[in-house]
Amino acid sequence: MKYLLTFPVVLFFSLFCQQAHAQKADDIIGIWMPSEGTSYIQIYKSKENEKYYGRIVWLKEPNDEKGQPKRDPEGELVLKMINLKEFVFEGEEWTDGTIYDPKSGNLYYCTIEMPSKDKLEVRGSLDPFGIVGRTDVWVRMKAK
Repeated sequence: MKYLLTFPVVLFFSLFCQQAHAQKADDIIGIWMPSEGTSYIQIYKSKENEKYYGRIVWLKEPNDEKGQPKRDPEGELVLKMINLKEFVFEGEEWTDGTIYDPKSGNLYYCTIEMPSKDKLEVRGSLDPFGIVGRTDVWVRMKAK
């Protein structure tokens, strides 16, 4: 008999916990630091198309060896560059976006998951299915 009471209680708490961890689309908005710790990316929502983008807002070393502002292989300034583009929120992740690596000049397919409110798992891949690629963990920067 006590097992009959235990099951509904466990079910209630498991459903409650799932709701507590469910994220909203705008939860991704903020400033994030990739695992290398050499840059900060500000993720924001575009007013024009309601998609999410990321801009490089801080570099640990903003200048190259000649003392000039860092540029990507195409000659574009790295600081303030938009390197995350056109993400849409689909249930539990941000998909259909791309990530640009200003060091190599390569563009990758990208998805973003948020396992907790202060952690992102950013997966860049060569293929649109995310099979050939790597995942980097980004942490939210706290406002001072």
